[in-house]
Amino acid sequence: MDLNHNYIAADLGCGSGVFTIPLSKKVKRVYAIDVEPKMIEIVDQKIIKNKIINIATMLSLDNKIPLANDFLDLLLTINTLHEFNDLNRTLSEIYRILKPNGKVAVVDFKKKNEGFGPPQNIRISSHKARKLFIEKKFEVLKMKYFRFDYFLLLKKYI
Repeated sequence: MDLNHNYIAADLGCGSGVFTIPLSKKVKRVYAIDVEPKMIEIVDQKIIKNKIINIATMLSLDNKIPLANDFLDLLLTINTLHEFNDLNRTLSEIYRILKPNGKVAVVDFKKKNEGFGPPQNIRISSHKARKLFIEKKFEVLKMKYFRFDYFLLLKKYI
């Protein structure tokens, strides 16, 4: 993802912080954002335990990200696309909070039944995800497939 130590980043749908913590070691600041208060509590405990000073936790409302316009250099969202009840609105929010040429990194489950993860019928295929982001004025920089999931790196363009 070509991380930069000056980046301001966010982990949208951060859950317990599995990706937030390592990201914090590569960038200037990380906003760990989730709709579940319990997940925010878990991340807060990890921040205290590990004495991390560059992570801020934020509780968000569904489809409303509590950050200013043109604020982030990078947004990371892992296995969350299927969780947003209005994906179009969420993608508009992601566009709003990213700086011009800001990047979004998406990892999500392939739309296949693998015996774990969310039900196949609610998963967002890589094709659909790519199409939705392009419709919201994102440019695809990279797309990779792994055994169970896919990776999209996109850039906001104006």
